[in-house]
Amino acid sequence: MKNHKQIQRWFNEYHNDIYNFLIYYLGTKDVEDMVQEVFIKGFTFINTFEERSEPKTWLISIARNIAIDHMRKRKRDYVLVSQLRSIFSEKSKLPHDWLLEDERKQELYKAINELKTSYRDVVILRGILDFTPEETSQILKWKVDKVNLTYHRSIQSLKKKLTSEKWSDYIETINQ
Repeated sequence: MKNHKQIQRWFNEYHNDIYNFLIYYLGTKDVEDMVQEVFIKGFTFINTFEERSEPKTWLISIARNIAIDHMRKRKRDYVLVSQLRSIFSEKSKLPHDWLLEDERKQELYKAINELKTSYRDVVILRGILDFTPEETSQILKWKVDKVNLTYHRSIQSLKKKLTSEKWSDYIETINQ
């Protein structure tokens, strides 16, 4: 019963974080089943949680693994452009759709999705979801130095992808 209450509390606290992470990671808002799977796995393995990290980072790690498994099962690359088209064809808007509102943000999102997996993971966790280097290292099971170096390299890679004039002001904010 104690584990049941614990996972309920974590669900209430971290549901939105897990949901948003999976949306950014997979490029689709159809992730509710995976969010539930995260908490089912969390409940199943709660006794293995050693509290060396925050529950949120442990659950994000589970979410990341579920997303990777999901992509492998589908045996296809997630083509962001086609997914974005399906999102834009809908009339209703959810709060997290702000990321997709204008062409520039779409291009940024596409550029992030085109990064190699390790770069994309770090950009989503550090740059979009605003996790600390320590939290990111726990989620990715990397050393903090690797997180920082990979984040720096991923930003450099994004700068190269976004060299057009309309990106000059945005690139300046990245440099700061």
